[in-house]
This record gives sequence, C-alpha cells and structure tokens, in this order.
Amino acid sequence: MIHLYWLEIVGVDAFIGLAIIMSLIYMLCGFLMFLVKDLPLPYVWYALIFISLETATDYLPFGGFPWGKIAYVSADAPWANLFPIGSAPLVSAAILTISILLIKVYEFSIKKSFSPAVLILIVILAFNISINQVYSFSELSKGKIDLAIIQGSTPRSGLLFNEQKMEVLNYHVAETNRLFARNNKNIDLILWPENSIDVDPFKNDVALKSIKSVLNSHGKPLLSGAVLQGKKGLSNTVLLWNPDSQTVQDSYVKSKLVPFGEYLPYREVLTKYIKRFELIPQDFIPGGEANNIAIGKAKISPIVCYEIAWNNSLFDQIEQGGQLISVHTNNATYVFSHQLDQQFMITRIRAMETAREVVVTSTTGISAHIDNRGKVLWQSKIFAPDSKVVSASLYNEITPAVRYRNEISLIGLWGWLLPMVFLVIRYFYRKK
Repeated sequence: MIHLYWLEIVGVDAFIGLAIIMSLIYMLCGFLMFLVKDLPLPYVWYALIFISLETATDYLPFGGFPWGKIAYVSADAPWANLFPIGSAPLVSAAILTISILLIKVYEFSIKKSFSPAVLILIVILAFNISINQVYSFSELSKGKIDLAIIQGSTPRSGLLFNEQKMEVLNYHVAETNRLFARNNKNIDLILWPENSIDVDPFKNDVALKSIKSVLNSHGKPLLSGAVLQGKKGLSNTVLLWNPDSQTVQDSYVKSKLVPFGEYLPYREVLTKYIKRFELIPQDFIPGGEANNIAIGKAKISPIVCYEIAWNNSLFDQIEQGGQLISVHTNNATYVFSHQLDQQFMITRIRAMETAREVVVTSTTGISAHIDNRGKVLWQSKIFAPDSKVVSASLYNEITPAVRYRNEISLIGLWGWLLPMVFLVIRYFYRKK
C-alpha cells in the first residue's frame, strides 16, 4: 500500500480500491505457496509462483497494473545486468534466489552453524560480482541525433492541471523559444511531452497558430504529445510536425490507457455514485500499431507515460528497427509524489532491457536523457520550465530480452503450473 500511496491524489477511494485488488492477487500467491510448502525444494516453487503472479499483473486488473514488480526497483542493483537477458522475470528470480539464500544464512546463524552461513554469503557476493560479466552488448552506436528536450511546466498541479490547456501549450512554446535563444547547437528534432498540446489543433485555430509559430521560427521538426478528438472518442497521440509543410507527417497513438483516468470502466454505474468521474466525460480510444517515427535515417520508438510499465509494444517497436526510445509523459497530477521516481526507475530499466538510449520529455518533470545501460546523463528540475539539447546515440542490436520476449512471458506466466502438477501427482500417489 505504501508503494501506491501517491494515488491518494486522485482519491482515497482509488488508493484503497487498487491496493485491495493488488493485495488479493498477492494473497493468492501466498495461498498457492502454502499449498506447495511440503513439496521437495519448496523455495523453487515459491519463486515460480511469485514470478507467475507478478507476470499476471501485466494483464490484471483492468488490463494490467505491473507497476509494483520487485524487479522495477532494481535499476541500480548488480542484478540489473540481467534485464537485457531475461527482463523482469529473470531479475525477480535473481532477487528471490538471493532472498532465499539469506534466509538460509539466518537459519544457520541461529543454529550457530557459521561455516555454511559464511559459505552462502561468499556465494552471494561472488554472484553479485560476476553478474557484471554475464552479458555485454555492443557499444558501437549507429550514429547520433541532436534533440531539444522541452519541459514547459504547467500553471498548477493535481487533478485540475488541465483546466488551462491553452496556457500549457503557451508554456511549451515559450520554453522552446528560450532554448533556441540561448543555444546555437545543431538540433535535429524538438521534443514536447504528453498533453503539451491538450487542445485539438485541428479544431482550434489558436492552438494550430501557436504550433506553426514554433515551426516557422525554428525550422525544425516537432515531435509532440497531443490530445485529438476523433469520431469514436479521444486519442492520446504523439505527432510529428513537418516544418516545411507545417502538417503532421507521422503519428503514434497510445495503446495502454489509464483506467479511471483515460477511460472509465463500468461508466454507467460508477458515474451515478462518484461525481468526480465527471472529469472523464468520454473515453480515450487505444491505438493499435506499435510504429516507429523516422527522423532522417534515425528511427525513434515513441511511448506515452503509463505505457512505460509494459514492455510488449515497446519491444515490437525495437524489433521493427527502433534505435532510440522517446518517452512523452505528463506527471502534473502526481508532481512531488513518489510516482515520479517509480516511473523514472521503470524508464531506466526499459533502457537496459532494450540496450537503447531513452529521452524523456515531461510537462513538469522528470525529463531526462538516459544511456543504454540505464545511467542518467541529464535530468530536469521538477515543476519548473526546463530544457536541454542532448546528443543521443542510436543502436541496432536486439537483446535476448527483446528477441525471446514471448518465451520469457510464457514461462513467467505459467510457471505456477509446474508445482501444481507435482502437487496433484503427490495427491494421487498418496491415495494409492
């Protein structure tokens, strides 16, 4: 529950409701562990069950909430080097293995059997030292691209940050102009965050005029977050604006939407009792394609905010030739909370899994440039206008975590069946 405390900003009911649902999932994990406690090698089955239930949070509840995986706090741990090999399931397995060994150290210590306790500690230390050599990827980049990361900030934080949508757009125009005024470096692309264009520019002439002023003044392509109103509903998109034609050249539509934020499950029932949901008058429509955005010879894989907690669509983009990850996010609702740090940690982990550099542009922070080993090269101040020109490297190598993602997910999701099979076999054997 402490991990999700930031959700209280949306409402205490939302925080308690999600905490209860997630607790039920992990209670099931505990129940299954209890069932297999008498099997041989119980710690092995405990690990398989835990990893399976953790993998299930990619899909449950409400389309998934994988935010709390234990691997997602490990960007700075030695076992983070396992991310490019086996993604979160392998890292979780490493954490659980070390935890099990430490339990055995404790058991030996209270029995005053210090020799095996010391031996296990040496094994743990050797594992943490040697793991740095387990997998190494090519450091040779396939070129660089110079990016202007713009964090325009917002007039306010919290749920009502979007009441002044045009003002948010104006903030990003102003910060872009300030960056170009002080920076004469070559810039290949301007990056704006999610919700930087929260007024549909194809239905609002003032918004479109503001965007065109940036394109006219600086003559650079703009990759911006935008909310568009379509026939079927809203779409949370990333738009590539061409400075010559001043039109949208390409786009990406967010596929993983925030339940109770971008769409409302059980709308007809809940709106009768919870008036706060009037802030969500219509649902967003998820995108269907995990496409890349081409900037010259570079291929950028855009992803929007909440989607960073999943790796499936991002891995599709990488396999399709993505050389650099561009995260467009809006943290104005949760600014000054632990949500920012948690999302930033997951973002760094995506860099490790894919062996790609990541650029993050946020309305209020944390905007950043992260290298392909998860190291932070630059990050912005929080809840203040900020900007930076970064030279990002492009990479082509496909890591095992990306190449074998389906097999890793399958093993992670269904690993719990193996101890259950042994449990059934033992049951029928004892009946005989």
